[in-house]
Amino acid sequence: MIKKILTLLLFTLFTFSCAHEPLIKTTASGFPEAIFINTTIEEVHSKIINGCTLNGLTIYETNKNYVICGKLTSGFDAVLANLAIGNRYSTTPEVKARFTIFQHGNDVKVVAQQWIETQTAFGQRRVEPLNHNKHKNALQQFLFSLGGE
Repeated sequence: MIKKILTLLLFTLFTFSCAHEPLIKTTASGFPEAIFINTTIEEVHSKIINGCTLNGLTIYETNKNYVICGKLTSGFDAVLANLAIGNRYSTTPEVKARFTIFQHGNDVKVVAQQWIETQTAFGQRRVEPLNHNKHKNALQQFLFSLGGE
C-alpha cells in the first residue's frame, strides 16, 4: 500500500512539473511535427537515423515511412518508471520515439510520438505515452535540429 501511494505521489509530482512548460510549437495533430522543404522521404529517413545514432539512441525498427529509436532508462528515471508502470521483476524501462515520415507535396512531413515501455516477468508489455509538454518539446527540438521547420 505504501509503495502504491509513493508511486502515485512521485508520478503526480513529475506529471505536474512537466505540465507547466509551454509548447514551443502547437500542431494540428497535437504531436511534434516538422516539414522538411524540397526533399525526399529517403533523405529525411536518413537524417532521422543519423540524428538518433549521433544522440546515442538505439534504432529498434525502421521501414520507408517510419523510424523507431530510443534508449534504456537509467538511474532515478529507471526507478521512477519501474514504480509507475512495472515492478521489481520488470525489464529496465525503455523510452522510445516513433517518427512517421510521409510526402507532403514537394516536401516531407514528420510526426513524432514518444512513450515508455517495460515487460513484466510474465511477458506482458506495459506502455505509457509521454505526452507532457517537456517530452513534446524535446522531440520538437530534435526535429528542428535535423533541419525541419
